[in-house]
Amino acid sequence: MKPRLRFVEVQPYGDKFLISDPLGLTPPLLITKELLLILSLMDGSRDLTDIQADFFRKTGQILPREELKQIVKLLDENYLLLNERFFSRLNEEKRKLLSLGKRPPSHAGQAYPDNPLELKKFIEQTLSYEGKENAIGIIVPHMDLRVAKETYGKVYSRIKHLNPDIVVILGVSHYYHETPFSILPLDLDTPIGALKTNKEIIKEIQKDFDYDLTHDILAYAQEHSIDFQTIFVKHLFPETRVIPAIVSYGDPTSLKKIANSLSRVLEKFQNPLIISSVDFSHVGRKFGDPMPYDPSPRDREYIESLCALKNDEAFKLLQKDNNKTRIDGQFTNYVFLEILKNLGAKEGKLVDYQIYDEPFTASKVSYAGITFS
Repeated sequence: MKPRLRFVEVQPYGDKFLISDPLGLTPPLLITKELLLILSLMDGSRDLTDIQADFFRKTGQILPREELKQIVKLLDENYLLLNERFFSRLNEEKRKLLSLGKRPPSHAGQAYPDNPLELKKFIEQTLSYEGKENAIGIIVPHMDLRVAKETYGKVYSRIKHLNPDIVVILGVSHYYHETPFSILPLDLDTPIGALKTNKEIIKEIQKDFDYDLTHDILAYAQEHSIDFQTIFVKHLFPETRVIPAIVSYGDPTSLKKIANSLSRVLEKFQNPLIISSVDFSHVGRKFGDPMPYDPSPRDREYIESLCALKNDEAFKLLQKDNNKTRIDGQFTNYVFLEILKNLGAKEGKLVDYQIYDEPFTASKVSYAGITFS
């Protein structure tokens, strides 16, 4: 047996670590640093004897075989190992989601009100800023709405007069994602009604790909980079149809292919609107840095390239140092900018830029609002 831990999120929590399942199949686990080391050794290349030996070499402590077996059993019972049991459960959850016919709102009652009247009031209060732009693309945060309400409001206020006949929501991959690009084929439910997807266009896009674009459908179940935009789109453009998509990885060649496929179908519409739902830098202890620091110089340089629609320049900027400030939109923004260029956009305008400081974790997250026309 060579156990292999599947993708999980790890965050420091005092002198311990919090293990979270991004797919939501198992509740969070609080573990010691010793157990974290054991989990790190479960990469599919070691059997139990190898794990015991490597644990001893690193700590000088003997790991009893029965104790290790119990750890493996616990992980397996919680679907945390990459094995047939996990894939069976994964496929079962996919079937459940598909059978619903639409994706339930994942953050209603948490990041925004689940009561329709309260939600409409919340949105209207958010959309209280002046300004009017004939944008064909916007960059907005997927930061918690309670934190970044001002930035959401400043961007969406500027486009509330538009009448798009299709909206593309490009999110980022926070969850288990095997394919570089995916599309959700389900309608998106919100407390103020369902946002309809354009299923005919999704079928048309699929023709350009040799893998199933809906394969990673479960990644959308809790994906806030999609969820947070749905309430604004439904409120402002209730009759429009959308294409919810996630760009998870790629190189310039493959990302251009994705963008060209989307552009080909979008050219059939009179008033498309493209949304890139991204945050910017993630720095500090929560993200693996010894100390928090000001990420704005890197952000400003990156934003300057975005506003000039220089997607290759922006991409290379982050790639040259392995995206040191962890800007999470590098792949999504590349596809976004390439689509905008194909549709005739000329420039972007920075509307707002903020840095959220989280003293408890000694961390910072930056985000921005940008319009493109």
